[in-house]
Amino acid sequence: MKMFSRNFVVCLFAIMLAPRPARPSDPLQDVVRRMDRAAGEFQAMAAQVTYVTHTDVLNENTTETATVVMKKIQPGEVQGRVDFTAPDVKSLTFEKRKVQIFYPKIKTLQIYDLDKQGEQIDKFLMIGFGTSGTELAKDYSMKVLGSESLKDEQNVQTIHLQLIPKASDAKQYVSMLELWIPEQGDPYPLREKISQPSGDYRLVTYSDVKINPAHLKSDALQLKLPSGVKTEHPGK
Repeated sequence: MKMFSRNFVVCLFAIMLAPRPARPSDPLQDVVRRMDRAAGEFQAMAAQVTYVTHTDVLNENTTETATVVMKKIQPGEVQGRVDFTAPDVKSLTFEKRKVQIFYPKIKTLQIYDLDKQGEQIDKFLMIGFGTSGTELAKDYSMKVLGSESLKDEQNVQTIHLQLIPKASDAKQYVSMLELWIPEQGDPYPLREKISQPSGDYRLVTYSDVKINPAHLKSDALQLKLPSGVKTEHPGK
């Protein structure tokens, strides 16, 4: 009986001390944690971008290429500039909920006041760059759709995320967002898809992404306008 008790105690300790099998990691929670860490370090970005805009009613796609720079001014607010290089040359800036578009061929500057949609615009612009995963989870229902290899990005393996807005006012502009986040390294999106209730969508592909570039000058986000530019305020 004593021998049985001693053997039972030895076996019990062996079970307690044996290494337990690791729990399978949750891909969504892993991405959220990585985005939380990156958001605290993010200050600015620069990248080459390709935009593919799909118009559902016509079943047509248009493609534009551009360079993008964006800088975090304060928590929840960003400033940026997009210089389109093809097929039409134009420059766009956004700052303090105001968008300016300069068309050099016709020397015209159009200014749009987005104050009424300002909060949604600020949140939307920072998705993937400067927004933590925890913040995204508050505003969107998040789901991992799977793992995908982006062949255009040197076969980078990515996690494909789906984001559905929770707020009814946000759903007026965006029905669904999709992000392709690298499985390893920095959790900044290589691709984004913004779908609208109309069925239209825009596919954004980033390349040559630089986070917190040291060479970004203070005036890099400002338009440099020539003399004689005509200013318009569409919608007013």
